[in-house]
Amino acid sequence: MLCWGVLSGRALAVAVLGWAMIRATVKRMFGEVTGLRLFHANYDHDRLPPVDAATRAGMAAFSRCIACGRCDVGEAERMVASRGAYPGLMRFVLASSRSMPDYDAAALALEHVPVEVLREKERGCPTGVPLVALARFVDGKARQIRRRPRPDRER
Repeated sequence: MLCWGVLSGRALAVAVLGWAMIRATVKRMFGEVTGLRLFHANYDHDRLPPVDAATRAGMAAFSRCIACGRCDVGEAERMVASRGAYPGLMRFVLASSRSMPDYDAAALALEHVPVEVLREKERGCPTGVPLVALARFVDGKARQIRRRPRPDRER
């Protein structure tokens, strides 16, 4: 057992990181499930697909929404026509920027909103939420979720 009590500050941080690297390397050498395979083992049941580094960097812009409601102006007809599937653009943005397991439902809601409308709403957004990029991201992740078999239904 290692005794970390004699170290502090940067020395402790370097020691802990070094030890973690050694452990991960040894585990990989002996076939331990790590990396993306471990991610899938841990999160497929929760319907959380992985996100690459470039996408992860852009995701911060998705959560800029301040719930001002401007994007919902003029959406009543689409909301009614969707028969409950589309709760409005603001709710879509707030939910989609925070809950990846629900992306398949969010993608269904977005089917009621044309891309031209998203572009128009994006131009009027006071915080610059990239609605078109968010819609593409949600749709892509929803397709990923649907493609992977649900662990609770595998035999």
